Amino acid sequence: MVQSFVVAQHSSEGRLILAVCDSTVHGKRFEDDNAVLDLSSKFYSGEEKNTDTVKKLMLQAYTVHAVGKNSVEVAIMLGLATKEDTKAVAGVPHVQILVM
Repeated sequence: MVQSFVVAQHSSEGRLILAVCDSTVHGKRFEDDNAVLDLSSKFYSGEEKNTDTVKKLMLQAYTVHAVGKNSVEVAIMLGLATKEDTKAVAGVPHVQILVM
């Protein structure tokens, strides 16, 4: 099964800030007692990309916001995050990564 992601690329002081979410959760809002995850916000508005492109972009980014099971798995597979770094809002996993 081919995985599809929605990727938004932002820049701050010349550094790539990447927002990656699974296409299946993009545009939705998730909320629980502790937090809100709004994937309909402008920050997450981007273009559909495949797994190979997402991997390349994640490795180039200064900051990565990965949301959804597949997006988080890619970040973990690349060694940018661990399962212990992952949080969830209403059962949707997400992780924020700052590459030093």
